[in-house]
Amino acid sequence: MRKLKIDWSDFEIAAEADSAESRGYVQLQTGAVFSVTNETAEQLQELLAVAAADASIDAVIAAAEVPDWQKDALREAWTVEESLGHYLDVSEVEFSDEYRDLEDFTATVEDPAVRRQLEAAIEGPGAFRRFRNVVHGTILEREQWYAFQANRRRETAAAWLAGHDIEVEWILPAPSTRPRSRDHLLAGVLVFVRAVQQLPGVTRIALLGSLTGDKPEPKDVDMLVTVSDEIDLTPLAKAGRKLGGHAQQLNRGVDVFLANERGEYIGRTCHWRECGPRFRATCDALHCGQRHYLHDDFRALRLKKAVIEAPPIELWPQVNARVTPPADVERLLLAPLRTQQGS
Repeated sequence: MRKLKIDWSDFEIAAEADSAESRGYVQLQTGAVFSVTNETAEQLQELLAVAAADASIDAVIAAAEVPDWQKDALREAWTVEESLGHYLDVSEVEFSDEYRDLEDFTATVEDPAVRRQLEAAIEGPGAFRRFRNVVHGTILEREQWYAFQANRRRETAAAWLAGHDIEVEWILPAPSTRPRSRDHLLAGVLVFVRAVQQLPGVTRIALLGSLTGDKPEPKDVDMLVTVSDEIDLTPLAKAGRKLGGHAQQLNRGVDVFLANERGEYIGRTCHWRECGPRFRATCDALHCGQRHYLHDDFRALRLKKAVIEAPPIELWPQVNARVTPPADVERLLLAPLRTQQGS
């Protein structure tokens, strides 16, 4: 059996990725983990299609008009594509909230009162929701549950790797050796807000989703931008793609939801660099290309009017928190914006 040391954080992020957006791989000689977005893989093929037959891959990527981080992603995509037999696709790993995990964790809780609450919570339909409501009510049990769940996930991943003849030794870095995903994502949001607030036609920017709560490892960033009917969405979509690239460094996603000044949801910014039916035949927007960079996939998603009218945290033109913001959101995002706004 092959023995590999694998960074657990990298592996977990890669295995959790939505296969419709990216795929994760483990290098079978070194244990290094790579994540390749489908957009990057497609972009690589587009570059190779127009490159000279004798051009080296280094020259092709160096000539690409993309940021340096994206060139690094293209090199990783090329490395995986050229040596696919030396990589293991980790998208088959399935992390699921098994009911047995709830039972097993409940049995470990030392506080009798909390244990009784959990025992009652996991009986019958809605067990997962009730369980989370109870366990998130106390800091101790919440942290113990996260640790318990992380250990179970590592056991699941180790068993899956063993099925591929790999004995794994997980590398578990201390928190200080790598940036927390929340800090990384919030830094990207701050840059996004400062860029987008300057665009003509943008009237409000707000933060939605898991970053407005205390979820330790949010999977994505959800922004809400209110715009005028006449706005050119091109620079806004570009800012969204930059935020997406920043989040993708940790294999997180980004959605920039759009509303008009009448409080109506109109869709999301398109995440493709080129927008229109002739560029992306598979686009699921209802009116793809009619308004450049507007992705109105109403069949898949609609934002509730109440959320548009009163989002959890407004960031611009004034900070307005309708929920108690987590400490990191206050420190890394709201405080700098308040200083900038003079409030």
